[in-house]
Amino acid sequence: MLRKILMLVLPFFALFVFSGCASKPEVIKTRLDQFFERDFKGFEVPEINKIKLAGKGKSFPYATFDEVWHSAIIVLMQQGIVVRLSKESGVIITVTTPPLALFVERGGVVTVYLHIMDDLYKRVDTPEKVARRFPIQRKEEILDGFFGMLSTQIYSGKKWKYLYKGPPND
Repeated sequence: MLRKILMLVLPFFALFVFSGCASKPEVIKTRLDQFFERDFKGFEVPEINKIKLAGKGKSFPYATFDEVWHSAIIVLMQQGIVVRLSKESGVIITVTTPPLALFVERGGVVTVYLHIMDDLYKRVDTPEKVARRFPIQRKEEILDGFFGMLSTQIYSGKKWKYLYKGPPND
């Protein structure tokens, strides 16, 4: 019986010893990894047109630019690391999974555009390959989830004012 057990275990043990104690995992470097190593020096914010065309937009008719801007910052800070922010241009870049580019457009009605920057997951050694992909359905879930949180953050104080007011004066 001991001989049979040794005959079964010995080949695996020999394979383990001769191939090394553990196989070394392949480390895949992405563009995002490079930016983290350099504290995002050299990171270029996507053009506003790219954010608008490649992303998804939603309008907020009963809110001012400042209300939307501050609410967007709060929601994005809860999701990841804000690496670029410019109120002048209306752009916020956040590193989450996946990284997000947000543009708040001023106007009669404030519109927010959100773009998933999955191009940051391109490999450094072979840029035509991507280290991580997000299916279209998952991207839609991320975008819809963000806009749901943003709407709640913006309108929570507006629609439910009766919760914050004191009793009516008699």
